[in-house]
This record gives sequence, structure tokens and C-alpha cells, in this order.
Amino acid sequence: MAVQWCALMLFLSSCGLYLSNSEIIYIPAASPFIEFRNVEKRESELVWIKGDRGAVVGLFEFANTSSLIFEVLIGAFDNTKMYIKEFKRGNYVKKVETGNRLLRLDPGQFAPFWIKWLDTSVYIRPGTVNNLGPQLQLTSEEDTVSVRYMAFRSGPHLPVQFMFDLSCRKVDITY
Repeated sequence: MAVQWCALMLFLSSCGLYLSNSEIIYIPAASPFIEFRNVEKRESELVWIKGDRGAVVGLFEFANTSSLIFEVLIGAFDNTKMYIKEFKRGNYVKKVETGNRLLRLDPGQFAPFWIKWLDTSVYIRPGTVNNLGPQLQLTSEEDTVSVRYMAFRSGPHLPVQFMFDLSCRKVDITY
């Protein structure tokens, strides 16, 4: 059933239609992390993102910016790269990157991305199916990583939009 639902959502997104029981979160350019969401009982989240470049998803231990563990940047360098960065006590310690064309933003429509955190690793892949397609992965050197919150920000130049919790209500995505 989940595969059928994902196929339906992919078809609808290709037609420019989106279903959601959640608000679209608009994040202005150069904003700090906002919209902290509790993800403590989850291992992954399907995030739909629309923007020209510079969408950032942060994974945190607590609902404050000083507890940042991982940062996923989609659409870096004019939408040509994606990064996953690891932070330890507020300091950047490690990074992986890719220039894969499938891991880019679309300024004209929402694009789905699976973000998964499991044990000491974080993964991101495009699309609505968690285990298909190319992925970018970063594994921490830490023995344990406690991701409890997810938050969002934009890059320095342009705003981005995020959407979650797809279900049964049409949302106007033209604004």
C-alpha cells in the first residue's frame, strides 16, 4: 500500500498537484533555523522542497541551534552540489558532498527528498521511495548520535519552501 501511495504522489507531483494536511513552510533568505519538529520516535522524514538553491535541513539533539548534529544542504553552489555536514559541540568536523543531478532543487515545483538518520549515519536521497535511487551518506565517528529534532533554514540568497505530512487535502502551491 505504501508503494502505491508513493507512486500516486509521484504522479500527482509530476502533474503539478500536491496533497497535504500540513502548511507549506516559507523560509525567507538568510534565515536562521526555524520550525523545530520533534522527530524523536522516527528514523526518517519525507521532505518536499521548492526553491532555486540553498535549502538546509538541520538534525538536532535538542530544540535549539547549539545542539546541531548534522546539516543537510541541498542546492549549494547555484544548485550544483549537496552536502551533509557533521557538527560537534557547535563546531564543524566533517563533510561529504555530491554533484549528482538528481539531488538538486527545482524552482518550479516541490521535489521530494528522504532524509534518514539511523545509528550514527545520516542519508538523503531524492524521490518518495526510501530505498531507491542515489543517496548521499555521512557516518559519524561518535559512538551514539541522538537526533530528536529537525529544523529548517534557507541559504544566504534566496527563500525556500518546505512541505510535509502528505495526505488528503489539496494545497495551492503557486505562491
